[in-house]
Formats: sequence, structure tokens, C-alpha cells
Amino acid sequence: MSLQKELTATFIENYKIFGRDLDYWGERFRQAVVRNGGLATAKKMLTPRNKGQRRGLDKLLAANRPELSVEYVVLRRKFRSLFNAEELAAAKERLVEYRVKIKKLAANRQRLYPDDLEPGKTYVEGAKKLVRVNAYERNQAARNACLKHYGFNCAGCGFNFHSRYGKMGKNFIHVHHLKPLSLTDGKYLLDPVKDLRPVCPNCHAMIHLGKKVLTIKQLRARLVVRGR
Repeated sequence: MSLQKELTATFIENYKIFGRDLDYWGERFRQAVVRNGGLATAKKMLTPRNKGQRRGLDKLLAANRPELSVEYVVLRRKFRSLFNAEELAAAKERLVEYRVKIKKLAANRQRLYPDDLEPGKTYVEGAKKLVRVNAYERNQAARNACLKHYGFNCAGCGFNFHSRYGKMGKNFIHVHHLKPLSLTDGKYLLDPVKDLRPVCPNCHAMIHLGKKVLTIKQLRARLVVRGR
């Protein structure tokens, strides 16, 4: 197998890993690699990316999986000879930027979801914690769109952190993905208003506590009213 064909095969394999592990299928990327080859696709992607082209990359960074990025593959020792000095420098500069962004995303995720498992990693049985947050809930753009529509009151119990805790609680809330991941596929497109709801950490934990994920309506039916 030639080096160029091996590069193409690597991108296709990373596409499959990305879809399997992160529930995101970059179909346009796959089509470009199949149609134009991995080398031409990588060279084009090393030029500045627009917002649409960065969608998959942003998901990789949110999941702390930079090793699946085009830039990481380009800088692998076996593939470096396929690229010129400017392209290699651009890839290296971007990876440095990615590490900085990943660090910020990880800090923010830990603040919002302290019980969440680190995305994109494998854990031994018994290691999982109470609240498991999927990739759709971590997506900052989707989260912002959901909260812009629904506000920051919990859809389950109505709790508002800002009202209760003042300034320190402003804009703090979880978002919950209503559709079980087992029912999604590679072509699934998230609608932040239709598919996400703001929930407090307590309600989020209760939604996921049993073997079957509760609906918001089922959760509300289980709320105990004080005085009864």
C-alpha cells in the first residue's frame, strides 16, 4: 500500500472511530476523502476553516480526542513527508491551540457536570458515576440554544440557581438530552429546542438513576410535594 493510500485509510478509520465513540458521523469529510483522497483533503483542511468545517473538529476537542484530528494525523512521523514545511507548521500550531481549548473545555465541563465520565474514554465495570452526560449535552452551541429558548429554570422541579444562590448561581444549569442515544443513528441532527431541556443536577441524576431513563413528565409525577 502506498503512503498516500495509507493516509486515506487512516482518515476513513478515524471517521469510523469518531462515529462509534462520539456519536458523530462526519459524512462530508468521508465523502471528500473517498472522492479526492486523503492527501488532497488534508491539504485543503490545513487552510483556514469556516464555521461549518469546524463542526466536527469542535466535537473532537469537546471530547478530548485530538488524536483523531487531521492535524494530528498529518504530524505523524510516517506521513510528514507528504506535506510541505508550511503545512506541517500550520498543523503543529493548531494542535497547540487545540490543547489550550481542550483544557478550558475540560475545566468548564467539570464545573457543570462534576459527576460526568470523561468523554471518549473506556472505563472498567463499576467505574461509571451517577450522571452520564452525552456528547449532545456537552455541545456548547446546542446548550446555549436550548437555554436561550427555555431559560434557566429546571424543567423538572422548577429550581433556579440564580434565584436561590444569587450571582454565583447565575447561568448554572444542566441540559438533558431527551432522546436515548440507542435510538439515534449517524444521520441524526440535534434540534436544541426539541431535543434538550434544562434540568438541575438533582433532577438530572434522578432521570438517569434507574435502568430506564425517565421522561420529564415521569420525573414530575415522582416529585414529592412538601406537606403531604
